[in-house]
Amino acid sequence: MATNAGHPAWLLTAAEGYVGDRSNERTATGFTSKGLSIKASFFPNRPPQPSKLWAHCPEAAVVETPRVLCIAGDLILFRVPISSGPVRGNSFLWPLDSDYFVYRADPNLRVLKQLLTDVHSRKFEDCEVGILPRGLHDYTIAALVPVPPTIDTFKLHLFHSETCSWTSMVLPVAEPQEGFDRVIPTNTDLHRHDTSNVITIGGEYGTMGWVDLWRGILFCDVLREKPALRGIPLPLPMYHITGGDGKGLYLGRAMDCRGIAFVNGCLKFVQLDITGNYLLNGPIDGETGFPALLVSDWAISSWTNSKMDNSYKAWGDAECTVHASEVTIKTDMISDPTGMLLLPSEEGVENPEQEAAYFPRLVISDPSPSLDGDGVVYLIAREKLYHPKSWVLALDMNSRTLQSVVPFGIVEDPCDSVVYCTSRSASNA
Repeated sequence: MATNAGHPAWLLTAAEGYVGDRSNERTATGFTSKGLSIKASFFPNRPPQPSKLWAHCPEAAVVETPRVLCIAGDLILFRVPISSGPVRGNSFLWPLDSDYFVYRADPNLRVLKQLLTDVHSRKFEDCEVGILPRGLHDYTIAALVPVPPTIDTFKLHLFHSETCSWTSMVLPVAEPQEGFDRVIPTNTDLHRHDTSNVITIGGEYGTMGWVDLWRGILFCDVLREKPALRGIPLPLPMYHITGGDGKGLYLGRAMDCRGIAFVNGCLKFVQLDITGNYLLNGPIDGETGFPALLVSDWAISSWTNSKMDNSYKAWGDAECTVHASEVTIKTDMISDPTGMLLLPSEEGVENPEQEAAYFPRLVISDPSPSLDGDGVVYLIAREKLYHPKSWVLALDMNSRTLQSVVPFGIVEDPCDSVVYCTSRSASNA
């Protein structure tokens, strides 16, 4: 669904931006913390085509890859490492060398402002920051971080655009999420909240959710006078809980295999399960620098929590599970000689059976429910584990059909915690 031909209803935006002089009707200009001129351009596309951010700072000696932290409506919060002088040798800039910007990519109100933040005192990093539109000119940025040594207390940092100031407060978890309904091994890291991403619900009180995709969600009405946190659990990762001879398995990067979205007043949750083996004792792949992962099959399961209740029972059982081996594939989406995913073409191919057999062996990650509520799940596909070249798959769970395949592009760091983020367009936020 799209609001019009040039304005998709929602976006799938690459977290890694691009450095270069690209302009369009959404381009906005501003200044860095060192007074250098900078411009940002945003190119929205209808999913599964990824949307892309470009940054250009012609007066800087070094500009490294910009990183999208979060998007809400036409507001984009991003950081970009910038140096006014040369960087020694082959060194690169760290996030602490970055400038942070709020970019309104509205063709009728293009704004690019540097966000003043002390990253030494605030954990202002990927996946822990959300942005809440509050009208044409106002917005609130929120970061939630644990307060040591307890995991039951968090500090909320709020940036108020109307005053260009930060406030902070310590928030207890007033309504903890429901306790585990089974014994959890101590080495699964499920006993603490580790934020994977943030979802924006909005509404009168500006509800936001800090999501630990392995464990649950901490919701906060950030615009209340006295905000508090409340928890909602997510379906437990049973494979990791029961594996390792009952001792549990290391959880790893949650977004590799889990995704969540707020769609039509409900929480939509998806989980990817892969059947395969790591060749840990084999040679390191020359292209990726990682051991090989031999995939034999994979499956996607989906859940819906329509009541947003603080209960495992609110999720029920998985409403749908689709195995790769049972997905119907258009014969023009896979290339037989190399297994390379391609854009659909009219010519088709000669051996669809062999191509269909290749599909379950792809390395799949980063599942995410469509914000259209149409039962489509978006996935990242690679030929090899952490290969920099990847594609976006649109899988219709209802019809068990691969709808489309598009190139995602080449990424500098395939191991990044976030590959892409989804958001609604301004008219649908």
